[in-house]
Amino acid sequence: MNSLKLKTTINEKLSNLSPEQLNTVLEFIESIETLEANNKTPQKTVIEKMGGCPKFFLESSGNLSDRDTRKKIIADKIKEKHQKRHNS
Repeated sequence: MNSLKLKTTINEKLSNLSPEQLNTVLEFIESIETLEANNKTPQKTVIEKMGGCPKFFLESSGNLSDRDTRKKIIADKIKEKHQKRHNS
């Protein structure tokens, strides 16, 4: 259906609705506008919300897709910080 015919059909149908139904249609249209506005702004990933990927992950070697590898890297980093605090 072309744009003009579609608008005409919608207007005809709108003219037969009650005020309550028109309010519902308006709320629906506003919700679509809100969704479109939200989709234009790319959503941040969890890592981006936390300020980015920790540098020690970027500098490390190994398969960071593997959970055990990530856990070991994090544990090593915590131990290193702990040792620095207690040796100072």
